[in-house]
Amino acid sequence: EGARSGEGDLKQLAGLGGSLTKNHCRVFWTAPLQGQHDVDVAKRWGALDAVRPIVGGRFLSRPGVFAWDRIDPASALLAEHLPADLAGRAADLGAGYGYLSRELLERCPKITALDLYEAEKRALDLAELNLAPPPRPVPLRFLWRDVTAGIEPDYDVIISNPPFHTPSRADRPDIGQRFIAVAAQALRPGGRLYVVANRHLPYEYTLSESFGAVRVVAERDGFKLVEAVKGKGKGR
Repeated sequence: EGARSGEGDLKQLAGLGGSLTKNHCRVFWTAPLQGQHDVDVAKRWGALDAVRPIVGGRFLSRPGVFAWDRIDPASALLAEHLPADLAGRAADLGAGYGYLSRELLERCPKITALDLYEAEKRALDLAELNLAPPPRPVPLRFLWRDVTAGIEPDYDVIISNPPFHTPSRADRPDIGQRFIAVAAQALRPGGRLYVVANRHLPYEYTLSESFGAVRVVAERDGFKLVEAVKGKGKGR
């Protein structure tokens, strides 16, 4: 997706050596350059991508990452309902630029360590900036990983606003379902998952299969926030 426009960008910046298309795929290239690319274009594009303050300076972000210039309403719903008694080792799956992780540490003083998992390195770099320093001096790890491939075990708390569509906006509920299954495997018995999603997405079966207790905590603006507690023998 986006290959045709990418080819146009390369042509504008550095000239095009050639391109081929086959089986709905596209490959394009340019010859090695020794400074002959369009320097003004490179500077202009670089400025468009610059890190900048958002939300009144509370966070740093950049174009291209999810909800880059605002607080996503689903994430805001999750943050507003984080119980203050959440405690122990926590993980944020699909952490983006770090909004939910910061809210978790600010709202839940008993969280003792936090791992941020994010597949997009540009977003993870922003999360490091936005939690430097963290609201409280707790151990943090910024993990550049695809959550659907699995995460480390033995968490007490997991929070997530998982991705649910492709760049073309097609729904991909299987991604969120996989996030839920991975969270179930990684939580200790009695551990809690807080996951937010579009109201229409079919997560209930995966939640009920993986957790001992499931409840909808809140609904707003087309989103639902679900709390799931891992029972003994679940998710393993």
